[in-house]
Parts: sequence; C-alpha cells; structure tokens
Amino acid sequence: MAKTYQPIAAINYQIPKPDGSKRPIMAFSIPDAALANVVLRRTRDRNLKRLSPSSYAYHPEKNVFDAILALREFETDGKLFAVQIDFEKYFDNIPSWYLKRKINDAERISLTPHERYIFEKFLHHRYSPYETYQIGNHTRRIHGTPQGSSVSLILANLANHDLDTALSASSGRFVRFADDVVALCSDYSQAQELERCFVEHCRISGLKLNANKSPGIAVISNYNQEMRTYPHFDYLGYRFTVEGLAVPEKTIRKLKTRVSRLINIYLSYYLKDGYNKSRSSTAKPNYDWDLLGLIYELRNSLYGGLTEDDLKNFIVLGQRLKAMKGLMGFYCLIDDPTSLRDLDGWMLSIVRRAMVKRNAILHAKYGHSCPTPTNAELATGKWLDPAAWKGGVLPDARMPSLVRGWRAARKHFFTFGLEQVEAPGYDVYADITKLF
Repeated sequence: MAKTYQPIAAINYQIPKPDGSKRPIMAFSIPDAALANVVLRRTRDRNLKRLSPSSYAYHPEKNVFDAILALREFETDGKLFAVQIDFEKYFDNIPSWYLKRKINDAERISLTPHERYIFEKFLHHRYSPYETYQIGNHTRRIHGTPQGSSVSLILANLANHDLDTALSASSGRFVRFADDVVALCSDYSQAQELERCFVEHCRISGLKLNANKSPGIAVISNYNQEMRTYPHFDYLGYRFTVEGLAVPEKTIRKLKTRVSRLINIYLSYYLKDGYNKSRSSTAKPNYDWDLLGLIYELRNSLYGGLTEDDLKNFIVLGQRLKAMKGLMGFYCLIDDPTSLRDLDGWMLSIVRRAMVKRNAILHAKYGHSCPTPTNAELATGKWLDPAAWKGGVLPDARMPSLVRGWRAARKHFFTFGLEQVEAPGYDVYADITKLF
C-alpha cells in the first residue's frame, strides 16, 4: 500500500498560561484527529505492558488520583527527600531525532510500518497561526510533539521511557504524569542518584532542565535539620506535607480569583448599563435574584452539580450520591481542611462586602437598594424571605461551603473509594480551577 498520507495543516492557537506565557495548541482537522485517536488506542493497548508502571498519564486504567496515592503511601524512616525536576518546554523541545529513534526501536515499542509512518508525519506536520491560516504559508514542525493531537501522548511517554527505567533502578519511589516527575526517597545519597538520573537523561535525549522551575532536592520536614528543610512540596494540584495532603497556595489564589470574577459578573459588572429594580428588594419580602444566581453558580462548581440536601442526606443519612465530581470531588484526598475552612470565611466576607458595594451603587445611580446580609445570614440563607419566591420548590439560599463539600467527598472516598470519583485529565489538573 502506498504511503501518501499527510495531515492537513493544523491551526496553531496560543493559549495563555498562568505565568503570563503562552502554550501552543494545534487544532487538527476532524479526519486527522480521528486517525490520531485510533492510532493512539491501538499502539497504547498493544504496548501497555511495556510502559513504565510509574507513568500515570494517558493510561486507560490510571489517573491523577493513583499518582497522588502512590506518593502519599511512600514509607520513610523519619526523613523524606523529594526530587523535583522541571523540563524546559517539554512538549515543544523534544528533539525529533530522539523521538524517531524511539519510534524505530522495535525492542522498545511494537508498531506496524504504517503506524511508524503516521507518527513521523505528525512529527513534521504543517501549521499556521489562526490569524494567518487562510494565507496558506504554513510552517513545518521540525522539533517537539504536536500538542492537541493524541499522537503526542504516546510520544511523550516514549521520550521519557529511559528516564523511567533509570529512576526505577534507583532507590525510592517516583511518579511521572506526562512531563511532571517527582521522586521520593529517605536518604540524601539516594536523592543525589535520582537527580543524576534526570541530568543524564537530558544529556542523552537533548531535553533541557528548567533551572528556574526545578526545586531539585528538598528535605520535607517540620524540624530543623543539618540541611535546609521545606514543610511541603506541591505536585499534581496537591500539597504534600509531613502531616498529610493539603491544598497548595497556588490553587487557593486561583480559587479566590475565580470567586472574585464571578462576584463581579453577578453583582457589579452590568450595573453600569442599567438595572431592573424588580431583581432585588429590601422591603418585605427581601430578595436579590442576582445574589441567588451567584450562590447557585458557586455551589454547582464546588459540589459538581450536587445540592446542599444531597450532601446532608449523604453525610447524615448515608443516602447514595449521584456522583462525586467538581472541585471537592478532586480534593477528596485532603487530610487537613484548615485552608478550606479559611476559604469558607473568606467567601462569606467577600460576598458580604460586595453586597454592601452593590447597594451603594444601586442607591447612587438608580435610587434603589438591595439586601446587605451578614456573614451569618449568608451562611444560613436567611437573607432571602421565603415569601418572595413564587415558584415551586423554595431555592436554597445558603452559601456553599468548601468544608461541607470536603466532608461529603471524604466520606465518599472512605466508603466507596475512588472508582466513582471523576478524575480530571492531564489538561485539567495542570490548571485545577478548570474544575471550578
């Protein structure tokens, strides 16, 4: 059969990242994307036993929860050494020559001639930015893997297979989720050996270490040692501490940003263009339909579509939940809810202050007023007068609670495990507020 296949030129979208830089994502045609999916499934399933057992991304029977549990269950003898290395623009910088060598290594991976051909064509596909795509002056890829295509997934695993092998031969335990790798051990000499594995892999493969983002060797401890110690390390959206798992500060900042944005959209932003006075009232009966909409939006995001009654009936009465997903579903493994309790207080406070500001704007521009509930009234839902609701079932006006959601998620985890918890994919966990 003649090998004439060529992917249609992809569209290169630049997706903003939290650090201000941009991530290139390739959008392929529907036929090319479908072919890539078929090739991924066939090659992955055929080579599943050859993949490293410590590689958790793109595996049909593993997910981010398995990776987190594998690290949490590592036993130490008093000291915990964590080795974290970040590759510089991993998917963009994997040399094509190295990937081709791996593709053609029959001892490493089982591929048909046509599968090898398709992989190589995706390695050197054409693309153009969205703004200039119609001109037709496309660029051909000469290095890296095409993020946005399924073939990139197995190529990424192939590129790091030698590193997996080296880390497995060293002492300790490691977890790799795509290009994110952390290795744990209980001895400094072991940690040095693990670090050398990363350096040697870069020398052989042509990859580069990101010196600015690579913590290197860290001693995780709450006590002063002869070496510099750290109280935690962050990985896959979780904070690993001596006491257990917690929420990283980076996630807390993103969560606050997301809540603040929703508050602005629901309570303030549109007021400059006019206001329908029937949307709120401080005369009996009290109500504010925009505040109620905000509360429902927050609850749906935090609880993954569950209601307050769903949580109560599960926590108190043991009634089965329909599902466990959303932000609190992801954080069902958290051991320390202190940061969640603090966030609950912060959410009540910022919504209360936003309502005071909203009332001032309504009074100044429209001679109108809206409720300005206290933290207690927001927490209990008593800011909404039931007489104001003319529909069917009375809406639940209570602010959602991260701690309440965590209690349900935690009980669900201990009762049913993780089988029915919706785990995020690789593109989601990297920016955990996409769950929100």
